[in-house]
Amino acid sequence: MVTKIAARMLGESPKCFRMLVGLFVLLMLCDFIVRGIVPSLNSSKNDFSDPFVGSWLWIHGQNPYDGTLVEATARHLTHSMLPVVPIYPLTTYVLVAPFSALPWKWANFAWTTILAAAVGLISWTLVRIARFKTSDMRAWLLVALVFGFTPLHRAIHAENAAVIAVAPCLLAVHLADESRDLEAGLLLAIATGLKPQLGVWILIFYLIQRRWCLVATGFSGFATLLAVAFARIPLSLRSLFLYYRDDLHYWFGPGGPNDFTAVNPLRFQLVNIQVVFWQWFHAGLAANILAYALFIFGLLVWTWSVMRGRSCPPSLALTALLALSFLSIYHSVTDVGILVLGFCWVLGTADGQLKRTKISVFLLLLGLSLPTHSLLLRLEPHLSYSATSSWWWTGIVAPSFIWNMLLLNLVLIWAIARGSRFTDERHFT
Repeated sequence: MVTKIAARMLGESPKCFRMLVGLFVLLMLCDFIVRGIVPSLNSSKNDFSDPFVGSWLWIHGQNPYDGTLVEATARHLTHSMLPVVPIYPLTTYVLVAPFSALPWKWANFAWTTILAAAVGLISWTLVRIARFKTSDMRAWLLVALVFGFTPLHRAIHAENAAVIAVAPCLLAVHLADESRDLEAGLLLAIATGLKPQLGVWILIFYLIQRRWCLVATGFSGFATLLAVAFARIPLSLRSLFLYYRDDLHYWFGPGGPNDFTAVNPLRFQLVNIQVVFWQWFHAGLAANILAYALFIFGLLVWTWSVMRGRSCPPSLALTALLALSFLSIYHSVTDVGILVLGFCWVLGTADGQLKRTKISVFLLLLGLSLPTHSLLLRLEPHLSYSATSSWWWTGIVAPSFIWNMLLLNLVLIWAIARGSRFTDERHFT
């Protein structure tokens, strides 16, 4: 259904459709190069600064969470006066260690190039997961949607590790579909080492599916990375935790970059639902309680529906679980890139019972692909204080991306619950 609508909009001819999609992908590649790779040649501070400096300190047997030491090292390596406060887990520094052997500019350039290549790998993997042939217009549309997905763009521009984590996550899903559990588990160990808040949910999904070899490989691989990481640090676990707690306070404390209250002017760039709840109730505890209650309720419904509906498509079940993880736990917008997996279900085999639901998911995913944050940041300085401090701006307009995420969660859970009901009815009849 979605493909037919797109074909009508872009042209009835398959050749014309592919040419237009190919042109779109080419434009997105140019965007990656001009706004991602080229600036990396002269960049002195970006999201890669943290893992680069942290991995350099880890290789040299020093504490990557010591703020004073990190600041001095960052100035020496990147020649930047901007603050670097490490927040990544030690496993990230182990995996990024090869880059720290290079000078900053070359490491930065190599990192950005790999980020851009990861988007291509994501496209190829999703086409394989959806089992589309290259002659299928849905494959071309899927590639276009990936290259146009704004969270992936933001990750490229900020040089965030999210894209490099998303690629092995999705490749592991493809390998799991091919019953290659050992390789899938190793990839998930790497992805979890880079971004635990992404990889761990996929491991939980396969744990529920009782894919014991895959799960054991994933968790043991991550544990190995963690053991290697601790072995290099000349500090006790307690001392290391105290340093890390100070870094967490910088990021999540009052006024920190990840604080969801009004003290943080950048709170609307977060994804978790606490931002909205705080705007309505002005109480941090209430916002947390409501957010976690909503997450737990959604997780219970998800678990019940997946266990009940054995034929639930993995791409739908995984997308719903990953989307749930964004509700109450901190994520940056760059992490949302993993939800491109949802396009596999939307464009996949037709399901007459869920046709309208698929269209709703498609539109909500397109909503996540809009440059909402950039538009609001440019618009806000031109508005009066009475407008930007009003309830409709702070409660609805500014957190529109978060509302989009909430609606996407509701529709995905509805799709799984409804799909499990149809499965039960078929078994009953």
